[in-house]
Amino acid sequence: MLAAAALAFTLAGCDAPSDSGSGTESSGFVGNYSTKDTKGNPMSVELDEEGSATGKRDGQDLTGSWKVDGSTVVITWADGWTTKIAKDGAGYSKTAFKDGKEEGSKVPAEKTK
Repeated sequence: MLAAAALAFTLAGCDAPSDSGSGTESSGFVGNYSTKDTKGNPMSVELDEEGSATGKRDGQDLTGSWKVDGSTVVITWADGWTTKIAKDGAGYSKTAFKDGKEEGSKVPAEKTK
């Protein structure tokens, strides 16, 4: 009985988000998101299990990496921008940063996959 309880506890911990900073530690954010860029144009973001991020914005292909910070995903793009997608109630929201300063305003982000 004790062994079964220990196994259940161990397995339950496998799904818990981790603060280790690696994108692969919290797969709850893995997937595709549809949102808007700072100019209000459509933007798509894909987060994979390996911690890589890809996206499209205004005809531009984006590449980068991501990590979990609490209930937020921090995406660092190769072009120097940073996108944060946060769990916001039942949905998600997106904010963008350039050189550490917030650009535009928080907008909804829909997880599509």
